[in-house]
Amino acid sequence: MEAPVFWRAEDFRRVISGYVRYDDDPGFGSIVCLGDIRCRKTLLKMADGAQHLLLIARHHAVQVRCLGAQIRTRPFALELVAEDFPDIASGQKLIRRFARIYRNRRIGGAKCGWTVEAMRHRDALIAVDLRRRQQSYQDIARFIHGDKMVDAEWTNPNATLKNRTIRSYRRGVRFIAGDYRKLLT
Repeated sequence: MEAPVFWRAEDFRRVISGYVRYDDDPGFGSIVCLGDIRCRKTLLKMADGAQHLLLIARHHAVQVRCLGAQIRTRPFALELVAEDFPDIASGQKLIRRFARIYRNRRIGGAKCGWTVEAMRHRDALIAVDLRRRQQSYQDIARFIHGDKMVDAEWTNPNATLKNRTIRSYRRGVRFIAGDYRKLLT
């Protein structure tokens, strides 16, 4: 499906630019793994090859206009760029916000976090969505919990993370079958 999009960087002020590379040297940036970022992530790839990564956490958003290599699931080097020199104050603010979202730090007051129940519902819907795309339970766990946690816990003899992921999927299936109505009452 194609549709004309009238989008310009100057119309959307929450945009920072960054260069994407797949090599061992991150330059002035750092290695980023999208699976490690615990927030809502949207990657828009335009017809001309431009990429826009939108990160939303706790009602705060930052958009990164990604230049260079195409973003994939494996870790990549991201080097953020401060534009509009010498007036870079707004860019610095966005880079700080991006860093807080990436590091999973709270933005705002102490009441901005997810409840345990909300996280369970979110994980359930993610698990069902990814399972319908033929993703394995390990891939689902990587998306929800990040590579580091899965690498450390997946082969654990008590299989806690495996069972947690399977329970999330089953909870999501129950939601789709009509159990979501309990959430509305």
